[in-house]
Amino acid sequence: MNRAEEDYIKLIHELHDETKDPLIKGATLAEQFDFTLQSVNEMLKRLEKKGYLTYIPYKGVKLTASGRQEAIRLIRAHRIWEVFLAQKLGLPWEALHQEAERLEHASSEEVIERLHGYLGRPQYCHHGNPIPNAEGTMAKMYRTSLLEAALKRPFEVKRVLDHKPLLKHLNQLDIQLHDVLTVLEKDDFAGTLTLEKNAHTMTISYAVARMIFGD
Repeated sequence: MNRAEEDYIKLIHELHDETKDPLIKGATLAEQFDFTLQSVNEMLKRLEKKGYLTYIPYKGVKLTASGRQEAIRLIRAHRIWEVFLAQKLGLPWEALHQEAERLEHASSEEVIERLHGYLGRPQYCHHGNPIPNAEGTMAKMYRTSLLEAALKRPFEVKRVLDHKPLLKHLNQLDIQLHDVLTVLEKDDFAGTLTLEKNAHTMTISYAVARMIFGD
């Protein structure tokens, strides 16, 4: 399997984990990759012939058992490398994805397993995504967004989308994993939340709040 094929399989699995949709649409993949729908459909048909997914025209795709196994291997490697790059090399969280993307494709399962042990077997990467074991079992994925948080109750940030512009914006706001935020006000007309952190207030958009998760 080449790198492009691996990227497709990994993204399909990640989208399924994120959305819980049984079928991932080709149009969604085209938007994520910024490819034409035609080129995406050609790749999906190729992966189906290789036995990695089931392709249902006009509806979407789902991974087969072998496709899921490959996706788990890649996701596990990616998130473990992110922990290493952050903990041991001090890379900021907005720089982790690109570097881990390169390393995940070049790492054997033995290296990944040893690296995981060296890091103390972390359960989460530095964006709060759970690290699966070889069978795909993983810790809780936090799905409640900040936009859904109850007013004037503590909300601990547990996960953020691995989206570089978002991560840079959160740096500017000084919002990090495990911060405790309190939603003071929701303004549906303006589409903004007023937050409090350590007695300081700030305003963020609904779009940003949808990409921050916790409990």
